[in-house]
Amino acid sequence: MSQEPVYQQPVTIALGDEPTAGFDPIYGWGRYNNPLIQSALLKRTGEGEVAGDLAQHWTLSPDRTTWTVRLQPDLVAGDGTPLTASDVAFTYRTAKSVASLYDLTNLAKVDVQDAETVIFHLKQPDIGFLDTLASLGIVPQNAYGPDYAQHPVGSGPYQFVRWQKGQSLELVANPHYHGEKPHLARLIIVFSDEASRYTQLLSHQIDLAAIPPQYALTLPAAIKQWRITSVDNRGIAWPMLPFDGHDKGNDVTSDKAIRQAIDSTIDRELLVHALLDGYARTAYSIADGLPWSIAPADKGKLSPTGTVNPEAKQAAMQAAKEALTAAGWLVQDDGVRAKNGVRAAFTLYYKSGDSIREQLALTVAQMIKPLGIVVTTQGTSWERISQVMHRSPVLFGFGVLSPSEMRYTYHSQYQGVDFYNSGYYANPIVDRELDAAQSAPSWSQAMIHFRQAQQQIYQDVPWTWLVNLTHVYAGNPCLDLGKPMMEPHAHGWPLTNNITDWTWQCKR
Repeated sequence: MSQEPVYQQPVTIALGDEPTAGFDPIYGWGRYNNPLIQSALLKRTGEGEVAGDLAQHWTLSPDRTTWTVRLQPDLVAGDGTPLTASDVAFTYRTAKSVASLYDLTNLAKVDVQDAETVIFHLKQPDIGFLDTLASLGIVPQNAYGPDYAQHPVGSGPYQFVRWQKGQSLELVANPHYHGEKPHLARLIIVFSDEASRYTQLLSHQIDLAAIPPQYALTLPAAIKQWRITSVDNRGIAWPMLPFDGHDKGNDVTSDKAIRQAIDSTIDRELLVHALLDGYARTAYSIADGLPWSIAPADKGKLSPTGTVNPEAKQAAMQAAKEALTAAGWLVQDDGVRAKNGVRAAFTLYYKSGDSIREQLALTVAQMIKPLGIVVTTQGTSWERISQVMHRSPVLFGFGVLSPSEMRYTYHSQYQGVDFYNSGYYANPIVDRELDAAQSAPSWSQAMIHFRQAQQQIYQDVPWTWLVNLTHVYAGNPCLDLGKPMMEPHAHGWPLTNNITDWTWQCKR
């Protein structure tokens, strides 16, 4: 383990939006990425599992409601003061008592057994509590106050130096860090928009930047590119109930035959390669490639060249047309199908100002037009989408490195809650499996139930998933990012999840 950083010069990076609320984990900082200044009890691995960070080991009681976490010995915060189980308890109690982004309603109480042991008591079993243990950064009680978010202290790989709001964040390697010490001594994190980051890259003002794919296509060869796999997906949420005459349900999309026909005829490979220039991969679930999801056996019928087999594509379209006709959706004189006086037509909403969502919506509308289904696309605000999403399909973006998102999106308990189960999907088989996953005695056993739930979800088609975006970064070829982890919906900050593996390969 290196005792001091190898590379002493500042490395300047631009990762995306500035955390305008500051750097307080209790209010969400670092929820999907390495919090840098703080550390969590556990950390996510590149395989979707969890490993120890501040925690040395952790156990679950036989009744599955009590987690006992043993900390590593002699932990120290960045200011040189000891970090103990009391700080852990303080963090969780505070997060539970305020309007935090963490849902800790199931946390009954936190006990401190000794300086290195903390005990979490849950009201009900929840294996997903591991996700919270792996995402909530610990704050030192002695350093926490009203100004903490502006001047944070923690036990992460880096220490806070200066925050020039609207401009940059300066960090230095934490000499007290308990893990593998960072190789890079100083980080300057610049806050700028996509166009500015691109210009700064070309002029060598920054060493690394998150960029959209369209900029990646025009970068000079001297600038290195990294393409990071993500579960940053785009998909269509379907209203699952018949229209109630007010603000819920849709008489077209509530018919399973419609959803299955659309899902089976969308050419996802075309979306990836023609629309997104290969900066994506096909999507069939909310968590493709992660342990809690499985690939459907009948998807991705590709030719040796990696494109959809034309014969299979044509056969899928014909089968979908026949299934629609069998379900009573008959082609009318104007070429549009109808059933019991209801035309197969609807509006597909997406967030305005997002070029990728707009292109996906328009392309999908054209792909399914031969079925005799008419789709009108509409870009609008999130406020407007929240008003129509229970009765009209919406092209959403989801994707986190946690199976909890699967529960929020598909369990009937969350029908109409926030933006998750907007279509009011409900299936008792799925609910049962998701409940069994939550109360499972181990992470591995929970995965079995999540996968079984996914099997039923494939059959019901409450969503049509389209693509998982590839996150693109560009910068100085002297910078080595090691093996970046799969990334969630957020593009930018999650790149730092393996920050201690980053190295500088040149002399400067």
